[in-house]
Amino acid sequence: MIEKINLKEIEKKAWTSTFEDGITDIGIGLILVVSTICQMFDDVRFYLYALFIVPALFITAAKKYITTPRIGLVKFSRERNKKRYMLFLVMTTAIVFLLILTTKGLLQKLPMTPLIVGSIVFIICSSIAYFLNFNRMYIYAVLFTLSFALNEITIANTGVIASGAYAWLISAIILIVIGFVYLVRFLKKYPLPVKEVSDVSHN
Repeated sequence: MIEKINLKEIEKKAWTSTFEDGITDIGIGLILVVSTICQMFDDVRFYLYALFIVPALFITAAKKYITTPRIGLVKFSRERNKKRYMLFLVMTTAIVFLLILTTKGLLQKLPMTPLIVGSIVFIICSSIAYFLNFNRMYIYAVLFTLSFALNEITIANTGVIASGAYAWLISAIILIVIGFVYLVRFLKKYPLPVKEVSDVSHN
């Protein structure tokens, strides 16, 4: 029993270390930057959606060339992967619910639309924090919800969609800065392994 508990703790520590590099934080920040750009240039946002590939490429490349060479790859248990599937289910349900409200035109009719959408944003972020043991995401959940509220208030007061984009840009800058702080700490804590060089002596 003790060994089983210890193994779970070790796995949990290995899992949480995947967020120790700050790359996920930077990636989410970049997603918010792209979202801001799409909102600022609303008329051509369809052509700007391709920019969302940039954060995905950054996370993939950074994990491959920065994180993996330092801490390696860990194969997690079925129970841990099950949590990922539960997260996917919660996120899919929340997003589908939001899409149904949008396509049916109910969001425009409901008086508490900002509160509803803000709650969905908070639920998605909190689910990520809970199921992935990504504790910083709880703070980000509050930050994103406040950003959404500020976005809606700004648009309501100015009548210009682009004006509200700056609320997301503030969150993006905060996440990117935090991510870089974690990344610097990670690089110092886990330097690249020194490759052994065998000296060949000539007789």
